[in-house]
Amino acid sequence: MYKVFAGSFKSRENAQERVAFLRSKGIHSFIVSTVISGETWFRVQAGAFSTRENADKRVNEIKAKTGINAFLLTDNVRSSTTSNTVPSPRSIDLNPSSILGPTQLSAEQMNAYVRTINSNAPLLGEYYKTFGEYYGIRGDVAFAQALQETGYFRFTGDVRGSQNNFAGIGATGGGARGASFNTPEEGVLAHLQHLYAYATTEALPDKYPLVDPRFHLVNRGSAPTWTALNGKWAVPGTTYGQSILNIYRRMAEA
Repeated sequence: MYKVFAGSFKSRENAQERVAFLRSKGIHSFIVSTVISGETWFRVQAGAFSTRENADKRVNEIKAKTGINAFLLTDNVRSSTTSNTVPSPRSIDLNPSSILGPTQLSAEQMNAYVRTINSNAPLLGEYYKTFGEYYGIRGDVAFAQALQETGYFRFTGDVRGSQNNFAGIGATGGGARGASFNTPEEGVLAHLQHLYAYATTEALPDKYPLVDPRFHLVNRGSAPTWTALNGKWAVPGTTYGQSILNIYRRMAEA
């Protein structure tokens, strides 16, 4: 897989400015983070391709439309497209801490895992991957959170499957059903937006409409890590984040 990057920044705000600029030129991009020598860097990814030829086409397109010298990374080797020093992406992180970060598992991996436990589970992996990458959130860990919330999409609690509420948004206990969404896609979008509210104080990117009805009720930026959701997303939920990460690890190792 050849991944195209159009910038690498120490400031997330600078990366967001680059994303906004690229989108203004019709180039879809999103932010992924990585740790280099103990420091977090924010990369702007503008595509991933199975062939070098198609990746090079995207690099040339970015140069032609924006003047930016994009560069390529593969799983094992760094391209010589740029002189910037950027290490190769790490292997799958089995101990993610931050809610913000790159989605490392594929949609197929997510779907296949849940189907080993619930053969009738909806195939939502692609939504979690797409929206996770757009908002710069670990969509694969968010998928694990959905499995935690819904009992692997069996919906044995207050929320019903017909509500398309995979995050238990508004289900505050005592039989409260919580929010309902028109489609599964909208339900996943609301889930990722709710996580974004907890993870950062930055403005919500506006490509998609705000569908999370409780976005503005969140103390913005109060839970940048999965374990920081303990006592916030779930009450008392003293091991809530740890349970999510345990599911994620089992899925990643499947």
